[in-house]
Amino acid sequence: MPALPWFEAHAVDPNGDYVAMASRLPLKSYLSIPGFLRDVMELRRQLAHTPGLVGYALDAQLVRKTFWTFSVWDDQASIDAFAATDPHQRVTPALRPRMRTTQFEFFPIAGNAFP
Repeated sequence: MPALPWFEAHAVDPNGDYVAMASRLPLKSYLSIPGFLRDVMELRRQLAHTPGLVGYALDAQLVRKTFWTFSVWDDQASIDAFAATDPHQRVTPALRPRMRTTQFEFFPIAGNAFP
């Protein structure tokens, strides 16, 4: 799967303040990749209808069985609502046994920091 370039869900206010989330998602086995990609497609459909999402991107290194995400949100409440809603809420626990140690970073980002 090639990288999914930045998808902007709504226009960025250059004077606005947002919350960014970056993740590193390493899989334990190559056999987990097809199911992971299926889940990614389902989560992309969810993202398309998620209030508060500014945009997202995904990078994949299939040889290393590792995926990276980057998303920007209006606020932390929007991230929390997404995580608590299906399919994300259903998919996440099912993925955990197939994952190595994941990393998540949350940080503020100014609207004028976007490309």
